[in-house]
Amino acid sequence: METFKEKRLERKFKSQQITSIVIAVILLFSILGNVFLLVRNSRISNEKENIAQQKSLIAEDKVAIEETNAQLQSEIAILNERIKLLGEDVAIMELEIQTREARIARLSRQIFEIDEFRQQIAELEEVEDEYKKLKEEKQKLKAELETLKKQLSEQEDEHESLVSKVDEATYLHAYNICVHNFRDRWLCRPVDMDVARRIDRTTVSFEINANIFVEPGEKNVHILMIGPDGNIINPSTETFTTEGGDSINFTAHTGIQYENQSVSLNFAIEHDVNLDSGTYLVQVYIDGEDSGYKEFTLE
Repeated sequence: METFKEKRLERKFKSQQITSIVIAVILLFSILGNVFLLVRNSRISNEKENIAQQKSLIAEDKVAIEETNAQLQSEIAILNERIKLLGEDVAIMELEIQTREARIARLSRQIFEIDEFRQQIAELEEVEDEYKKLKEEKQKLKAELETLKKQLSEQEDEHESLVSKVDEATYLHAYNICVHNFRDRWLCRPVDMDVARRIDRTTVSFEINANIFVEPGEKNVHILMIGPDGNIINPSTETFTTEGGDSINFTAHTGIQYENQSVSLNFAIEHDVNLDSGTYLVQVYIDGEDSGYKEFTLE
């Protein structure tokens, strides 16, 4: 719009210049016409005076026209300077427009990126809501798992208890184990003794329980009498195999025919050497299984 305005001003100035020239020409022709008419109507004697007057007027008009032309040239120079300044302003404005357009394009990209970020944020919020739901579901599942673990543990304990009861039900046990130590006297009844060095004989009595879950048949019963030093008293030269697979010596042994009924047994252990003071242990094995024990102390 600034360029069009400048062109319009330039055309206006040119039009004024042409108008002035035309006016001057018309004025000149008018003067010439008047002079011509005066010359025709006047006498020939006044022709030179009229021509001089016309010349004087023409000179004055010329001076006026030159002054007008000079003024117009000055105005044209001023307008050209203004046009130049306006051109510089236009260039600056075009550069500013380009800068603003680049900024607008950058802002448009940023707005597009912001829209993408908003969409991503919305998607993340949806994912977060889903994560919260999954987390809550996980907590519920963990609680259910803990409950199931607790139930499983209780069932395992119950199972172990049942297995233990079943194992106990399928084993034979020696109960009411009684241990007596005696000192034999000549032609007199043996005396119950708790002094180790005076003991000649130890008797062990117990009962084997009745158990319908145990297969009837011949059973091997072994007795181990273990002294304070951990050694077997009166160890046999033979061994038997325990349930754990160990082969050990024993103090006494007998075989019984088991018919799922309670059986009472008695063992007598003779001591050829003096016993030591301390705590003794009597262990009973039935077919290699540890079926019971009894501890006693001698002075």
